[in-house]
Amino acid sequence: MIAFVAALALAAPGTASGQTPFTPAKGPACKDQSKEFVGAWTCPGPAGYVVHFFDEGNVVSLTIAPRRSIDKLQEPTAQWRGAGKVFGDKVQWIMRAGVPKAAVIRTWSRVGDDEREVQELSVFAINGERACLFGAVEVHTDKANDVALARAEQAADSRCPEK
Repeated sequence: MIAFVAALALAAPGTASGQTPFTPAKGPACKDQSKEFVGAWTCPGPAGYVVHFFDEGNVVSLTIAPRRSIDKLQEPTAQWRGAGKVFGDKVQWIMRAGVPKAAVIRTWSRVGDDEREVQELSVFAINGERACLFGAVEVHTDKANDVALARAEQAADSRCPEK
């Protein structure tokens, strides 16, 4: 029995805690708040957290916070010049003691003077009601998913800068 439990622990994908649930970034589980020419929706995450997505076309943003405080926040967690699909289909969460401490989502943006399109795995640190962009991994990086998950593990043990 002990060998079986140890094998399960070792099989957990890339995390110290083994908790990396996925939740949708769009679809029927999400609440649509869109208006004409502006996409806005909120999707549930684990442990009472949500992600609010906003897509105005040129400018996009997302906000990660507990559901109870999402409407009180003054600024989004991250904002950028959108491109392509803008957001991936799911959010991967890094949990510590049942609480979200980091998240990863695929994003598309326009960067540089030539406004080239970049597709990345964006990594966010989550500190209670506050979240921040911790880093990003270009999707064409060798083993990009593994690199992003390792960076998310670092983000889970980090703090967002104070404002």
